[in-house]
Amino acid sequence: MAANSIREPINLNEISGYNKAQEAKPKKNTNELDNDAFMKLFLEQLKNQDPTSPMETDKIITQTAQLTQVEMQEQTKQTMIEVANAMKSTQATNEELKNFQNDMKTTLEALLASINKNAESSVDNVSNTYISSPYNSINIIGKIAETKINGLNIEEGKNIDFELYFDENIDANRGIPKIMIFNDNNELVREFDISSYNGKGGYLSFTWDSRDNLGDILPSGAYSVIANYNQNLDGSSNIARLGRGEVQSIIFDDGKPHLRMGDLIVPLEEALEFYAKK
Repeated sequence: MAANSIREPINLNEISGYNKAQEAKPKKNTNELDNDAFMKLFLEQLKNQDPTSPMETDKIITQTAQLTQVEMQEQTKQTMIEVANAMKSTQATNEELKNFQNDMKTTLEALLASINKNAESSVDNVSNTYISSPYNSINIIGKIAETKINGLNIEEGKNIDFELYFDENIDANRGIPKIMIFNDNNELVREFDISSYNGKGGYLSFTWDSRDNLGDILPSGAYSVIANYNQNLDGSSNIARLGRGEVQSIIFDDGKPHLRMGDLIVPLEEALEFYAKK
C-alpha cells in the first residue's frame, strides 16, 4: 500500500463562510477576548490538526454547540442589562412625575384655600359692602359707592372747593338745579343755582365762599351738601350728595385700599354700599 501523501490543510474559514462574516462585522477592540476570538482559536485548531488523525465530528459539533450556547447567553445577558437600565430609568422618571404631582397638588390646595379665605372675608352679607381685600376691591371700579362722608369741614372766611357726582346730565328744562348746604342742626344756610351746568353730568366741581344766603361768613365746622336736579314725573328730583359717586380707581396706602371718587379719597372701610351704574 502506497504511503500517504501530505495533503494541504483544509481551509474551513472559506468553507464555513467565516471570512466573509468577519468582513461584515464592525472592528472590535483586539484586547478583548470575546466569542469571535474563541471561534478563531477553534478554527485554528481545526486547520492545524493532524490530517492523519482529524478531530472527530461529534467533538466538532459539541464544541460548536458550546460556543453557540455561550453566544446566546452573552446576548441574553446584554438584553437583560438593557432592560434593567430601562426599568431604572422608567422608575426614576415615575418618581420625578410623582413628586411633581404631589408638589402641584400642594400648590393648588394652598391657592384654593387662599381664594376661599379671601372670598369669605371680602363681602359683608348685610350691606353687600366690600371690605379691605386688595383683590376684591379691584372689582368695584366703575360701581357707584355710598360712603359715610356727607359734608365739608370749612374754615371761617375761606373758600372751599368740592365735587358732586351727577348720575344724569343736568337738564335745566326739568326744574331749576340747585345746591343746598345745611349746618349741623340740619338748617339750610346756603342755596345757589347751578343752571349754568346744563347738559353736564358725572363729577362736577364747585366753589363755596363759606357764606350764607345773606352773605354773612359762617363759622368753621361741618356742613352737609346735596344737589337737587332733573325733576321726575312723580314730582321727585334726582339727588347728588357729597360722599357718593363712581369709583374711578383704587389707591393702596400701607396696604390698605382707598377709593378715588373724583377729588375725594375715601378709605374703603368708610363705604356703605356699592351698586352698578344705571
